[in-house]
This record gives sequence, C-alpha cells and structure tokens, in this order.
Amino acid sequence: MAEKKLVLCVCGAGINTSINAVMQVQEYLEKKKIKDYQVTHCTVDHMEPYRGRKNLVVVWMTTIDEKFDSPGVQGLPFLIGSKKDKEALTDKIIELMNSIYSP
Repeated sequence: MAEKKLVLCVCGAGINTSINAVMQVQEYLEKKKIKDYQVTHCTVDHMEPYRGRKNLVVVWMTTIDEKFDSPGVQGLPFLIGSKKDKEALTDKIIELMNSIYSP
C-alpha cells in the first residue's frame, strides 16, 4: 500500500493558525471524497523529520522558508480568505501534490 500524501501546515507556535488550516483542508478533502491524504500540523522548529519526503506539500502559515526542500504554498487565505479563496487554495495544494508525486 502506498504512503498517503501529506499536507503539513506549519506555523510559529503550532497552536492556532496551523490547526485552523488543517481543519479547513480536511473538510474540503472530505467534501471532494479524497481519502489518500494525511493532513497534520507542526511548528517551524519541528519540521526537520519531514525533510526529503517525496509526497509532501507544506502550507506555510508563516513566512515561506525557501530553503526547505518541499513545495509549499502561503496559507494566509485559510485565515482571512473567503470560502472560494480557501477552496481554490486547497485545489492548488491538490494540483501541486499531483504534479510532484504519484504512488
């Protein structure tokens, strides 16, 4: 069985913004009946174990770290965007994942 695709929502403290993004991404994936994703969160300080993972897209709820070697998106729309903006960002995450990884 192939490893699930991983969406890692990252913020500075790991308390609010990244958890909010996790819930919104999960909700949208469930609505689209997409089940091969795992969505989780962590702080910037705890990202190292994820480095080099081939099936990872990072949702940055803080400044994007260009040195981290996984593709990512700025997650600000999950905080202040409209429902349409949030869905569009989740679609972008799915598109990005599909472009970098197929089991």
